[in-house]
Amino acid sequence: LLRGLGEPLVGSVVVGGDRPVFVFPGQGSQWVGMGVELWGESGVFRSRLVECSEVLEPLVGWSLVEVLLGGGEGWLERVDVVQPV
Repeated sequence: LLRGLGEPLVGSVVVGGDRPVFVFPGQGSQWVGMGVELWGESGVFRSRLVECSEVLEPLVGWSLVEVLLGGGEGWLERVDVVQPV
């Protein structure tokens, strides 16, 4: 499957791109902080995350934004939290 893809492109920014990008982070610790960085740098990401948080919070009883921004120790140890986050 990977033979035809060439080298993966990591950490690039395309200004003015008009196609969606999908990130499949899994649950690896290498991704801790990635959302916080996007929160700080991308108004579009921040706005969509707030929208998602507003929909998710009444269903799960915790704030996606608060968990992402480090609102409490132990949140990411819970599988019911780490999956949606």
